[in-house]
Amino acid sequence: MLDIGYLNHLRRSEIRDVLPLFPQRARVLEFGSGTGEQARFLAEQGFDVVALDLATSNYASERTYPVEDYDGHHIPLEDNSVDVIFSSNVLEHVENFEEICAEFQRVLRPNGFAVHVLPTTTWRFWSFITGALDSIKAAAELPLCVIRSRQTGDRKTQIVQQLRHAVSGFVPRPHGTSHNGFVELWAFSRKGWRRKFNRCGFEITNERPIGIFYSGTMLLGGNFSMERRRQLGRVFGSSTRVYVVKPFRRAASKG
Repeated sequence: MLDIGYLNHLRRSEIRDVLPLFPQRARVLEFGSGTGEQARFLAEQGFDVVALDLATSNYASERTYPVEDYDGHHIPLEDNSVDVIFSSNVLEHVENFEEICAEFQRVLRPNGFAVHVLPTTTWRFWSFITGALDSIKAAAELPLCVIRSRQTGDRKTQIVQQLRHAVSGFVPRPHGTSHNGFVELWAFSRKGWRRKFNRCGFEITNERPIGIFYSGTMLLGGNFSMERRRQLGRVFGSSTRVYVVKPFRRAASKG
């Protein structure tokens, strides 16, 4: 179950980690702002922030900052108008990746760059594991669900939902745009992301792990502190990496 409070806490931890990458007083476009929690944090630090997301975002009703809806194709900003583009756990969901990368190049100023926080193979692998554990738990609770459904009515619906929950963790469904979840073990790797950016005219100029461990099932959620999750990250690996990217032509002209 989605825990917005935990998610916002997690995103605040990530944005604090990457904050030193942003030039002072920069104009920042946050692409795929979700709840707007990270945009709000950046604005509080003195940045000029434009936040965009789809009107159909799962987080549209949970926004904590003014987020502008856009059509999924055209970024409603002028050419050469932002210093930094920032996204967090967004690009893996973008179907029209090349089109959006062209828009990124259009709105970036000549010395501009992008900072993207993206899922790793670690996140994908442990999401499989915790998803399977979650399904085993749901299967074990199925008899109790049958008993409860007799008492509350709507028996068929409740049992079907519990069965789907029990099966879902064993189905390798993709998190992003890949054909299946197993493909994402490559797609979310460093080489996978590098290949995707290079294909769209961007060069990775810097990258590093964020260092926080978590999975897609939000296992234990807020019951684990961020310090504990960083400790786990040193053992199991980081669930996200930050990539700083520039258009090839601009990276080349700098030298």
